[in-house]
Amino acid sequence: MPKFINKKYKVSTFAESGNMPVLSADRKEKSFASTISDYEGLFLNYGYRETSYPYTQQNLYLDETEQEVQIAVLENEYMYAEFLVDFGGRLWKLYDKKKQRDVIYTNDVIRFRNLAVRNAWFSGGVEWNCGIIGHSPFTCQRMYCAEVNGTNGEEVLRFYEFERVREIYYQIDFWLEKDRLMTQVRIFNPNETVVPMYWWSNMATPEYDGGRVIVNADSAYNNCDGLGVKKSTIPIDRNIDVSYPQNIPATIDYFYRVKENSNKFIANVDKNGFGLLQFSSNNLKGRKLFSWGHLQGSDNWQKLLSDKAGYYVEIQAGIGRTQYECIPMPPKTSWCFSECYTLANLSDIDINSPYEDLIDAVNRQVNSIHSSSEMDNLAKINEQNISLQKGKIKYIGSGFGYLHNTLTHSAPPHLEFSKQDDIENYISLSKGKEMNGAISFAFGSEIEKLLDENIKKPNWQITYQKALIQYDRRKFEKAKTYCEQSYTFDNNFYQNHLYAHILYQLENDNFTYFARKAIKQNPCNYSLCESLVVLLLNAEKYQCIIDCFEPIDEKIKAMPRLQMYLSRAYLGIENAKKAEEILTSNGGLKLLDFREGDKFLDKLYREIRVELYGENYKDIVVPKQFNFIVSDFKTE
Repeated sequence: MPKFINKKYKVSTFAESGNMPVLSADRKEKSFASTISDYEGLFLNYGYRETSYPYTQQNLYLDETEQEVQIAVLENEYMYAEFLVDFGGRLWKLYDKKKQRDVIYTNDVIRFRNLAVRNAWFSGGVEWNCGIIGHSPFTCQRMYCAEVNGTNGEEVLRFYEFERVREIYYQIDFWLEKDRLMTQVRIFNPNETVVPMYWWSNMATPEYDGGRVIVNADSAYNNCDGLGVKKSTIPIDRNIDVSYPQNIPATIDYFYRVKENSNKFIANVDKNGFGLLQFSSNNLKGRKLFSWGHLQGSDNWQKLLSDKAGYYVEIQAGIGRTQYECIPMPPKTSWCFSECYTLANLSDIDINSPYEDLIDAVNRQVNSIHSSSEMDNLAKINEQNISLQKGKIKYIGSGFGYLHNTLTHSAPPHLEFSKQDDIENYISLSKGKEMNGAISFAFGSEIEKLLDENIKKPNWQITYQKALIQYDRRKFEKAKTYCEQSYTFDNNFYQNHLYAHILYQLENDNFTYFARKAIKQNPCNYSLCESLVVLLLNAEKYQCIIDCFEPIDEKIKAMPRLQMYLSRAYLGIENAKKAEEILTSNGGLKLLDFREGDKFLDKLYREIRVELYGENYKDIVVPKQFNFIVSDFKTE
């Protein structure tokens, strides 16, 4: 059976858990543009969400320290597989004992950076992303973990959870078969309605010197620098052979259009033909390559995410063609698919051979194990023999699966959930008690029904939570009504934080009063202060930002992101000297939470130089420590 051990790794730590609802500060809803006229069967923008709500942000973390990390291990005479229990069940290490080779990229640090829907993310291993577009809400959080006996003697490691936004249950089962790791994913939609569904297995692999990424496709979709989803040819794109990741000049995603009647695989191999081979059943039809590219900003990102582990690229597999879409999942339905992870061995062919020859070579290796049609059959068999078998819980996840099952009795009988502190306020309400205790944020029809059944109770949380639901739906007038009802029972920073956002969306300048008030009520809360400063920035209320900094706790206001925003505020009131001082003092801001694709810092530095020294905006050389621009290459 799986072994559970502690192992020392260098790991970032959270200085504060996010404790505020994530509210969009954009007055217009965002969407993905496209230059594809007929959409080619894509579901672009379907299932897209503006924020991580109801999940909170994991947005205040520190440099890593050596810590004991809980590890789950599967091992036989051929393979060693290691999983991170506290971080979404991520496959962290896969090692082929016979060939004495690492199969995937294992980072030397677990270093949080701002790359996921909840902010914190780290590179390396294989990540399992389910539910909403982007990296999983559980990527830096513990899921349920169990050991399972398959009916044919399989010794299985299971991770599972309830995903709140889609209100679905999902599980990932792992076991070893000789020199390969087998994975069975089961997603269950218990709802009476169709839900948008998203799944991508995200595999970090080394960026090999002279290596190639191989997939059976002659075209791919990408979204270059936000200019719109378009189609390009593979492997030659804009006169560059992008099957060699080292050739790719700047950050890009290639979403391959894998040929319909072919094996569903992707491989990344070194110049000797060894690396990772992943293949699956046919319903996991999407494949992707992500490269940071090779700009200065790209190099900075690679170094920001690792210590000495070297550069990586990601190869991925998903149920959609792209990551700009979800797939409609029918009600009362389960989806199962099987994956295989093994060492690619193309040592008998020159890695610089024509691309079609490499595809044929990978096909031969896949067919020698299981074709995708055979994997389809295995997925059906594995659902009965493994997926539906009850396991023994080893580690506990969130309480929302327990809550949802309490309200709906919809959880699969083979998955067990436990009551946790994160659902205390809703459990109290369901028992006719006051809605007190730890605050988590309302989402879903059943919780909303529970709130409606108790709406007449004199409790500020009930109407506050109703206001949050309406805000998330962008029903701002309704949100305002509920929030004002909540004020009749209390007046606290939660309410004022929400009310400030509501008034901003309704173009009522009184939002600044409530933003200030909320910060004064809780000046030690980083998530609160950061959220409201961003809101004020969007509104260009620069003097108000400066004024709001006065009551903020000294440790909180010293956080680099808040200092960056303060610098922008001083620039906004035409005090560029002060803005420069904040940005460059003590060797310059050390920002740990750069956001991928965010040009805020680059733009700020350039605008300060223009204002102070009259330099030409485009000609300014941004210091290396501030340069995280990874713009995609474009056709001139």
